[in-house]
Amino acid sequence: MSRLAIEVKSGVFVADVGARVKDKLWERIVSEWNLNAIMIFTTNTEQSYGIRVNGDPDRNVIDFDGISLLSKPVKKKKSNDVAE
Repeated sequence: MSRLAIEVKSGVFVADVGARVKDKLWERIVSEWNLNAIMIFTTNTEQSYGIRVNGDPDRNVIDFDGISLLSKPVKKKKSNDVAE
């Protein structure tokens, strides 16, 4: 990854690559490396970007009337965490 992208934070990479490189990179993320990953990339849509998710990241992609949204599940409080 360090050959293609800048690591702006541990595990967070930013790059400007073409469609072929993007697809090959995603193929490696899914099949060879089997990583938990979220890829956000430019594309010709209303939002001007697309989202791909692999593995078990803590966010899910939801299609809301053609708009892709990232959803983070709400953690439920334990029953003994009730304030008195």
